[in-house]
Amino acid sequence: MDGYDNEEQLTEAELEDIKRERAAARRRKLAARERRRKKRRRQAIIRCSILLVAVILILFIIVKIITGIVGLFTNNKKSKATTEEISTTQQITTEAPVAEIDEAILAKDLPADRDAALALLQTQAQTDTDIQGIIDNEAVYPDILLRNLAANSELKQYTIDYIAKINIVFDGNFNMDVSMSEVPLFLQYDEQWGYADYANDLVAFSGSAPTCLSMAYTYLKQDGSMNPIKVADYSTEKGYVDEQGETNWALMTEGATALGLQSDTLTITEDDMKTALEEGKVIICSVAPGDFTRTGSFLVIKAYKDGLFYINDPTSQARSNVGWDFKRLSDQITNMWALSNGTGEETDNAANANSDSTDVKDTSNTDATSTTQATTAEDDASQTAN
Repeated sequence: MDGYDNEEQLTEAELEDIKRERAAARRRKLAARERRRKKRRRQAIIRCSILLVAVILILFIIVKIITGIVGLFTNNKKSKATTEEISTTQQITTEAPVAEIDEAILAKDLPADRDAALALLQTQAQTDTDIQGIIDNEAVYPDILLRNLAANSELKQYTIDYIAKINIVFDGNFNMDVSMSEVPLFLQYDEQWGYADYANDLVAFSGSAPTCLSMAYTYLKQDGSMNPIKVADYSTEKGYVDEQGETNWALMTEGATALGLQSDTLTITEDDMKTALEEGKVIICSVAPGDFTRTGSFLVIKAYKDGLFYINDPTSQARSNVGWDFKRLSDQITNMWALSNGTGEETDNAANANSDSTDVKDTSNTDATSTTQATTAEDDASQTAN
């Protein structure tokens, strides 16, 4: 028994020592057991900690992977949306702009006769005392004036002053201000020249061609001497107006050249028009019945900005204040010339102008009863222009 065969033979002191040794041995065993237990606990804690860290790391990696996948999907979606947006923006940017034109400013049909004109004016007189005054004195106004006034309210002041000025001789002996940075707008019904004679009528009704050429000349030459009366007289003297009051396109070629301008016939393309304007040229075009006239007219194209062309319409201030898109404008153009500052020497185009140009009726909004035949081989249809 623990090395002691016969405890009865041991003394009490020896027995006490044995008990103490046994108690110490048990304490040592308990201590060793406790150390092993604590060691196992520490090892378990370490293993759990390692496992927890591993689990957290795995979860972190999984979350990152999921986040990355979601982010990649989102970025692709955003990228696709951005690409589509850019594509749409580019498409919108590259699309030709369409001018928003108030229908109220477009050329209107002339009343059929004096009575129809007075009926329209009577309606306008309900809100305009000046028109009522014209109606009260209608007997002194010619049919052509009342009919044009009924179709174009911009002629109101011209009509009011008609009686006082129609018998004045307008010789054109005056210069205009030339301190301008862009092509000036000359209106046919301007009272400086609107009552002057031209093409079997007055400049106000038949003078769009000389008025347009006067605008171009004044700007390009920075010379105010060739006002619309002077150009109208020049056109008449040089034979560019026939017995029917038709103005020949040669006024814009050989006529312009003789005045010291270079005139080049343009093809009706947007690029050619933009190029001419970028080079500082002034474009004059003949237009068929449409937005600007009910018979035919001439316009000046003076500028191009943000996809729109800006014009000087000698028959309308309102139409000269807005931009026009190429499609709408070009559909009405019958011929076009780019004018620049020249030497006054005739070019080949000018020398041949009489053989390849068309007589056009220069009649503003008046109703042209005669038709004119194009002398070009390419187009023998009748054309009229204001």
